[in-house]
Amino acid sequence: MHTEMKYRFLIHYTLSFIGGYLGLYAIVSRADLFGNAQTANLLGVVRDIIGRDFSDMMLRVGALLIYMTAVILTVWIPEHFSTDLRFISIGIDICAVLLLGFLPARMSPVVALYPVFFAMPFQGCTFKAPGGYNSSTIFSTNNLRQFTTAVTQFLMKKDDAQRDKAKFYGMTLLSFHAGAALSLILYMYCGLSGVWVCLISAFYAVWLIAADRSTAADTSSVSQKKTSAPSNYRNISYKKKEA
Repeated sequence: MHTEMKYRFLIHYTLSFIGGYLGLYAIVSRADLFGNAQTANLLGVVRDIIGRDFSDMMLRVGALLIYMTAVILTVWIPEHFSTDLRFISIGIDICAVLLLGFLPARMSPVVALYPVFFAMPFQGCTFKAPGGYNSSTIFSTNNLRQFTTAVTQFLMKKDDAQRDKAKFYGMTLLSFHAGAALSLILYMYCGLSGVWVCLISAFYAVWLIAADRSTAADTSSVSQKKTSAPSNYRNISYKKKEA
């Protein structure tokens, strides 16, 4: 595997680990709420409207608006600033993890997950899966479907492409749920502050992104030299011919 692609696969698996870590942390620490997506929250809004629990509904609408704002920013920022959005996303993850460990246990579980409602959609929209795969780092449903389909296709047709696809989605699922398992273990022993261990993965992701950028720059430089060399040779030959 090319070095540049190796870094991008590692970035994907590391972010899947972070997604699983924060996903289960939200569930076990904040009243079984899954902070990585909005499906349950939207259903809660419908329930609150029908049950006329408007105070809880407003908290959930706040979570929805935060989630949408994160998605909007992933579109708006690249249009106005020349920056690597991946670093911004990891920076947001780090800030969210730091904040989560300080929020009191007795506060509203929906409000306590506001940092997750912002960080996870930003991450999900920023990082695209390598190798042309369609994979998310913040939830597992599509990854499980793709893994199951690829395994089935490989068993039926012995297609190497399907085998590689199954490996990719299998590693993504393993990374996500390894993060979830570690999150639960640390929460059991450390409480809310156990979320801070996730910072190790976040800083590792920063290093991987920096390495990926450096490798991409080196590859681009080599490609430019190879492209320009024949052109220079042709110019020299042409001048000699004229002489």
